[in-house]
Amino acid sequence: MSKYYLPGPSDGFLTKAVRLLRDKERPRPSFPRHIQIQTVSLCNARCVFCGYKNTYKEQPQGHMDDDIFKKIADECGHHFIGRISPYLMNEPLLDTKLPERIAYLNKVRRPGTKTKINTNGAALTEAMSEGLVDAGLRHLWISVQGYSDGSYRASMGLDLKKTLDNIDAFLAIRARKKAEFPKVTVTTLKTKLVADEIDYAQKYWAERDIRFKVHTPDNRSGEDISDLAVTKTKLKRNCDLFLKQAYVLYNGDMVICCHDWRRTVVLGNVREQSIEEIWNSPRYLELIRQYYAGDFSNLAICRTCTVS
Repeated sequence: MSKYYLPGPSDGFLTKAVRLLRDKERPRPSFPRHIQIQTVSLCNARCVFCGYKNTYKEQPQGHMDDDIFKKIADECGHHFIGRISPYLMNEPLLDTKLPERIAYLNKVRRPGTKTKINTNGAALTEAMSEGLVDAGLRHLWISVQGYSDGSYRASMGLDLKKTLDNIDAFLAIRARKKAEFPKVTVTTLKTKLVADEIDYAQKYWAERDIRFKVHTPDNRSGEDISDLAVTKTKLKRNCDLFLKQAYVLYNGDMVICCHDWRRTVVLGNVREQSIEEIWNSPRYLELIRQYYAGDFSNLAICRTCTVS
């Protein structure tokens, strides 16, 4: 993924070209390079490191209307975007319309735009697996947070055997259809709950020819992960997510971060404005400038964001 920066008001073509050649940095694009869309706000897991468990009862929940989704998809289809992900702070497979929505994204997208979802896999039924393959989903990332019944249930509150069986069934369906996509990646956060199981996990997924990635947890802009983190946590600064990625909630609200579980910074609503208008709004640009100036008076979630 390219590194981006927010150009100054007086930066001209030459200044931008020099920075690109010298520092390999691109100016913030006029339209986001990646977009996440929350087609349903619900989740079936209660992960210990996730903000959902502490916020879902406090806020309205729901499904995205078809008209909002198509408005977003159609606008994205007019731009060259690296990735569109129909999920955001939720479990995407709880949206029964997900395969047809992915198919629509693929219908209107420009060449080079990929579709990707992150799921816990518990709702990866045979019918959903068939639908995702047929829809042309490009990347399927599955979060598996534990490799024993105890660690998995403590981490996610789900049934490990069911999830692993779902993944094997998906692989069989994809093979039967002789489909290349979606490519599957399994991800695991290295927490104290699963640290001793990482070596086993690497062998398990290698046997299935599945790419396996290990990440370190962050505090999701507010969760206390001190008891989970294997390494010492530190404040996250110089984040560049809002230089390249946009986040749209099920009701059309566009928030500033994928970790803004409490919806504290709403930038606008795509019912009333386009993504491009919100992305380039004076308020959004000013918030970015404040962040890089170390002013978190309007960005409380950024002040407490930590990584391990």
